[in-house]
Amino acid sequence: MDHPVVDNLVQLTGLGADRARYLICMMASYPLALLFSTVLSPARAGPTLRHLFQLTAGLAFCVFCFRLQVLLLLLDTGVCYLLLLFSPPRLVHLTVFWWALIFMSVSHIYRMYTDYNGYTLDFTGPTMIITMKVTSLACSVYDGTHRKEEDLNSDQKILAIRRVPSVIEYLSYTFCFTSILSGPTFNLQDYLNFIEGKNSEQGKPTPNGILPALLKLLVAVFFISWTFVLPANWEPFFDAEWRDSHSYLYVTGYLYLTCFIVRCNYYFAWILADSVSNLSGFGFNGYDTDGSAKWDKITNVRPHKTECSSSLKVLTENWNIGTALWLRRVCYERSVIAPTAMTYLLSATWHGFYPGYYGCFMSMTLFLLTSRKLRRVVRPHFINSSAMKMFYDALTTVCSILLINYASIQLCFLSFERNYTLYRHFYCLPHIICALIYLFCPSPKPKKE
Repeated sequence: MDHPVVDNLVQLTGLGADRARYLICMMASYPLALLFSTVLSPARAGPTLRHLFQLTAGLAFCVFCFRLQVLLLLLDTGVCYLLLLFSPPRLVHLTVFWWALIFMSVSHIYRMYTDYNGYTLDFTGPTMIITMKVTSLACSVYDGTHRKEEDLNSDQKILAIRRVPSVIEYLSYTFCFTSILSGPTFNLQDYLNFIEGKNSEQGKPTPNGILPALLKLLVAVFFISWTFVLPANWEPFFDAEWRDSHSYLYVTGYLYLTCFIVRCNYYFAWILADSVSNLSGFGFNGYDTDGSAKWDKITNVRPHKTECSSSLKVLTENWNIGTALWLRRVCYERSVIAPTAMTYLLSATWHGFYPGYYGCFMSMTLFLLTSRKLRRVVRPHFINSSAMKMFYDALTTVCSILLINYASIQLCFLSFERNYTLYRHFYCLPHIICALIYLFCPSPKPKKE
């Protein structure tokens, strides 16, 4: 027996107990965020009180969802803080990175051992978020205490930190209640500015975040509603008789729809977290040229661009935005050898050790390289006519949707056995076609000066 509220929600919605606890915490975030932005606003409460509130609420959510597993989260963050304090400045980014990566990797292996091919929500989710936060912080400390300013790029200069944050600042940042369960990640400097009331821009006060929060809540509810109308079910695909009795077009449509329903869960979680953050006052990103407030500083997904993009590049740039920024700042910009390969390897490791993760990211590497090359060669022949350009955009949109779903399904199938069924059914045609195009498509001619 779980908590009576959890049991009642399980019976009402059919959710598992783990997801019911998550949902309760996310709903409880709204009154807490409203309280935080009003009663504990920067004008009424000092930074220490606001830090304590964020930390207490975040820890309470972790205890409610994970019980004694919260001790593992405290161990992870505690060791990282000691490394921040006592590691030599020239090594601090490496010691924190490797501890966090090893701890997270062990957590993933434990999860595979206890719940192979399962989707139970446990402490590994917050561990992944904490890993992004502490490694980003360590890189900022390294940039601010060891590297010369002229060696930093413009982004690193902004994020560089000259001192290790205090314990309360650090724990509040890592266990912030609006992001500890489902993200997104963000840098320490933005978070401290938010806590201290310094996140207004262009000389104007920070506007009220209630309206953008409500609008995002409605969008999140819209996406999660699909999961109740059409629950995701992969099992028919693994039945050879079912596959043989349906056409390839039907199977492709079924897999696309099922994959969309899975994405709806992520849309819901990320947009809901963005909504709660906005309600608390976090996420304000200045004003447009027409004076409209922007609330997208920590937005983690843009569904209209991930579902209807004519470019794989645009599509991937608008999915899990915070993680993509983390990968660029922590790995891509700092790797001394093969930065692209190292970034994809870190991304796969961050997700876990199921073969499906590595199959997905290797597939995406091939698809992105092919689409980039093909676009440079083919697109110039379609831009002189509006009708031809419309045809080109429609064709690339369909291809992008098919390829991204073919790749992302591997994330959902997880195991090699299930993904082998996928490859065998479609004869690896997406891989073969893209590889042939990449190998034999002529490279674009360099532009004349």
